[in-house]
Amino acid sequence: MDGESRDDIAKRFATKTALANMLRGSMIVVVKNAEQAYIAEGAGARAVIPIDKTFAECKSLGGVSMVDLGTMEEIMDRVVIPVIGRVRIGHTLEAMAMEAAKVSFIEENELMLSIGDTHISKHPFKVPFIGEASNLYDALLRIKEGASMVRTKYADDEDKADIVKTFNTVRKVFKEIAQVCDSDETQLIRYASQGAVPIELLRMVARQRKLPVPFFAAGGIFMPIDIAMLMSLGCDGVVVSSRAFNVISPEKRMDDIASALADYKDPAKMSRIIMRTGGYGKSGSQTAGIATPSVALKPK
Repeated sequence: MDGESRDDIAKRFATKTALANMLRGSMIVVVKNAEQAYIAEGAGARAVIPIDKTFAECKSLGGVSMVDLGTMEEIMDRVVIPVIGRVRIGHTLEAMAMEAAKVSFIEENELMLSIGDTHISKHPFKVPFIGEASNLYDALLRIKEGASMVRTKYADDEDKADIVKTFNTVRKVFKEIAQVCDSDETQLIRYASQGAVPIELLRMVARQRKLPVPFFAAGGIFMPIDIAMLMSLGCDGVVVSSRAFNVISPEKRMDDIASALADYKDPAKMSRIIMRTGGYGKSGSQTAGIATPSVALKPK
């Protein structure tokens, strides 16, 4: 960023945010291989996040949850939608390597082996970043650092994440946004000083009544009806867990998720989605929502 003016940085951030805005109203899907990426793309996903193993699998092996660049390249060769590369929080060199690998977005991921609490300064990068947040304060800090999109923070292993925690985080963020919108200038200045966030960002939130970048829900998301609910709460999109592929027909599940994103305001269509997905499965199960012959294979 040496030698760059504030205007240059602002223009680059505007370009990156414009790219992130193209993902509004869509799903980003976590995938393990090129075939899953192809299925997700066919169902309307606008981006995929490749992983080789789930976080729990990597943790059991004592390793770092990172995707092999060979797998990344296979997926990039197979699909035309953006491919998102994950890096550890604060690991600038990993981010530089991902940018050199020509990923479309970079996500700082809190589940990967940490090297500290300091986040990457994202403004010098040409690639847009996705940052995590558990509240409005976190979200504004990520934007201050240069994130062009914010998603809810994973509260547990991604492959075991509790959808209840995701809903609670989403509701908390929107409640805090509503409080900012009801605040006067003095209250905004006090909030900005307490949270070390730019007052300009708070004014923008108050004026637009939302975050100035896309806000996605993430964590335990693979049931279409949950996705419909998250969209009705005000989310701009969702990050779909790789568990969505652990069903009898992943293609149909992806189609139902796409329908939930588009038709979440239509109760009749949501009712049909519930019938097709066969309920919710056992509480806490890795395979909750897996279709069973008795409920999901009836001809329509």
